[in-house]
Amino acid sequence: MKLTACFLFLLILFPHSQLEAQTTSGAEQMDTIVSISNRRSVGKVQRVTTSIITFIPKGKTKVEEIPRRQIHRILYSNGKAEFFNSLAVEMVDENSWKTIILSESEDDIQGLYALGKVDAQSSPQSRSAKAAKSSADIRLKKKAVNMGGVIVLITKRESKGGYNEIPTHYVEGVVYGYEPPSQNNPK
Repeated sequence: MKLTACFLFLLILFPHSQLEAQTTSGAEQMDTIVSISNRRSVGKVQRVTTSIITFIPKGKTKVEEIPRRQIHRILYSNGKAEFFNSLAVEMVDENSWKTIILSESEDDIQGLYALGKVDAQSSPQSRSAKAAKSSADIRLKKKAVNMGGVIVLITKRESKGGYNEIPTHYVEGVVYGYEPPSQNNPK
């Protein structure tokens, strides 16, 4: 009786496993290539070298080559992702500090309205002169966007700190915007 039950169980299980194996092998998994312009191409990646990516596009048999510098990332069918380059264009909210322009040229502010002076100092956690400058610039941009500005004319930059000292960076500027100050800062 036990032998018959095992035999029936194997007969029921075997055809299902064979059918499952046929369906998964018949539907080939595809890779997705995302270009730096965010265009997607589906196909099967054949080879990735230091300069070229070769792949077969879905529905075609001819192998195509794409320069690696034009690829943002590859999403492989097994779930792995490989990143190569940044996107060419990134959407940024107009009220983000990332949109603020820092300039030292008065030609860049022609036709704009002065909104006020701003200053910023680098974070005390900065470990290099480059990091200190970047930190001060980001803080300045955040203050400028809160004032409704689009550009900051830099009037003063000062770096301090040498060997074995924490670097600091100080920056001053005047914020300029498209609207006069009375419309930007109603009181």
